Amino acid sequence: MKRATIKDVAGRAGVSTATVSFVLNQNPKEAISEAVRARVLAAARALSYHPSAAAAALARRRVRNVALVFYKDDDTITNPFYSFVVQGAIKAALERDYELLFSYVDTTYAGYESLPKSVREKNAGGVLFMRRIEPRMAEDIQALGIPVVAVDEVPRAPGLNSIQIDNRTGGLLAAEHLLKLGHERLAMLLPKKAPRSIEERLEGFRAAFDKLDRRFSRAVNVAPCEALTFRDGYEATRALLEKSKLTALFCANDEMAAGSLRAARELGLDVPRDFSVVGFDDILMSRYTDPPLTTVKVVKEHMGRRAMTRLIELVERADSRVKVEIAPVELVLRTSTGRVRERGARPKARA
Repeated sequence: MKRATIKDVAGRAGVSTATVSFVLNQNPKEAISEAVRARVLAAARALSYHPSAAAAALARRRVRNVALVFYKDDDTITNPFYSFVVQGAIKAALERDYELLFSYVDTTYAGYESLPKSVREKNAGGVLFMRRIEPRMAEDIQALGIPVVAVDEVPRAPGLNSIQIDNRTGGLLAAEHLLKLGHERLAMLLPKKAPRSIEERLEGFRAAFDKLDRRFSRAVNVAPCEALTFRDGYEATRALLEKSKLTALFCANDEMAAGSLRAARELGLDVPRDFSVVGFDDILMSRYTDPPLTTVKVVKEHMGRRAMTRLIELVERADSRVKVEIAPVELVLRTSTGRVRERGARPKARA
């Protein structure tokens, strides 16, 4: 059976195709009588005619698509933290009746031609970046009249709407908790090439020492590791514990903290009796480590929701101001931390 067209509906209703378009797309700028509107709707029902989403968007002069753009070399979609942020963004878009376009871009931005096709052709009314963004790319997208919102982006792009984590408060809460438990020999495990967000956690960590009138030394209270991974957390912690009597460690994320717990157990240390560990993010894994991990909780899905809501506000021109929203954090106490206890001779490492 041949699919009905807008011309078929217009012929059956005895009106122009423009009138059919105005009625079906609910164009508020066109005065259409109720009688004509009823005839058009009846004709459309009789012919089982449904306008395409693209045609409807064109008629309204507004595209109800938003793009989520990721970098090809990132694991953002499968990352145990950002996957929940993405989930929140998707839910918020669908609840507002927006379609989602997913795109990948190269790590190095080479100019306009490097932009996603959905952006170059203006099929996306707005663009959301997670975790990373190239400032020149953001500028070029905004120059096309397409709003951009970034979540926890590095590097920070001036004049860009974004949702950031309260990293400084998180670092302060972690250090304050350990210091109040009596830990004097404590450190923060920090990747050598730490992004700005992780450096902010270190700033908060250091601020707790000042707040509680304790001496801070980067050489003593910061321990380097290679990257924000389980393996690097494990290897760095094992090396630290084999040469020092460290009693507590704050890890820049939960994956590293899980590696630290593994290293402590293999060296025969009891957590938290001999050694305390605090993480950051409160990913799902942190509830099931042995022991469950004390960590700084970030409202992940809420971040995605807020970012998408802000993007849609910009798309709909409800509020064009530049806003940087700070996502709150809180310390979640589990059993990987306890009061300091002086250790005697170290138990023999497990085979």
